[in-house]
Amino acid sequence: MAIKAKISISQIAEFLGITNQAVHKRIKSKSIEYHKTQNKMYFTHNGARNILEPSCKQYIISTSVVKGGVGKTTIAESIAIRSSLYGLKVLVIDLDQQANLTKGLQMDEVARNTPVMIDIVAKRADPADSIVNVTEGIDMITSRLDNVTLDSYMMLHRVNPIGLFKRLYGNLLDPYDLIIFDCPPTLGTLVCSAMSFSNLVIAPLNPDIYSYEGLEIMQKEVNNIKEEFGIDINWRVLLNKFDSRTILSTDYISQLIKDKKYSEKLLKSVVRTSQDFPNTKNKGLSLYDNFRKSTAKEDIDCLVKELIDNYMHVNFA
Repeated sequence: MAIKAKISISQIAEFLGITNQAVHKRIKSKSIEYHKTQNKMYFTHNGARNILEPSCKQYIISTSVVKGGVGKTTIAESIAIRSSLYGLKVLVIDLDQQANLTKGLQMDEVARNTPVMIDIVAKRADPADSIVNVTEGIDMITSRLDNVTLDSYMMLHRVNPIGLFKRLYGNLLDPYDLIIFDCPPTLGTLVCSAMSFSNLVIAPLNPDIYSYEGLEIMQKEVNNIKEEFGIDINWRVLLNKFDSRTILSTDYISQLIKDKKYSEKLLKSVVRTSQDFPNTKNKGLSLYDNFRKSTAKEDIDCLVKELIDNYMHVNFA
């Protein structure tokens, strides 16, 4: 089942701070294509891009933390889909051999017959052949289990991790406003490549002791990259799977706020725990394939707006 994300005209109006009537005038004056379902008018990526006319310098994000199961893949996928509905052209790159992002975007069958990163690094395939379309506004470099050998290959062949993706893909990356890497829950040469290439690294944190330990390891790795390559990694902590009803969640956010090492790195947005994330994924859908209200949609929307306003500095018409 293909993802069919959509954004309503009223959501576009709210985002731009104008009336629905003003949006309708833009639609008419620009002859922009829109769709209609259950008396609700909406855009997919192409219509949203035409009406919003986003303008920005290319921005690169990695979701990375050493601990698995913290929701980094879900965050990467959700940011990509919502950003595309604000008109941004997005490329997602799955670097995890478990290929959860590839599966989440319904691209696992495609990945079986498409070059993945190990094929490109080992020069067994043309980089252009590894970029496939997911849906309007979103392209992808998929992953599969073959990528498990990537780190060892890079070490054995002394592949310089700095600037790796630019060397491999060159101007193939130029058309994208936003590039998102979903990294494996490990530290190594490949993750170093993605983090050093990124403008921002997002480290999701769940309210448990093991996630907090993951942040401490993350800080050490960031320091190692700076010492070895002289590169400052801009990274931020995203509180994920937060539940204000539990003492554990409130205790951990209090602990983070008090900890000077991490308090200044906290993103303002918080993603609450929500069954909508696994439910939509199990159905092969995205959060934004329907117009039902949910805390999951609210939280991802707030996160994307924070990234657009405070980090990417996107201008809209």
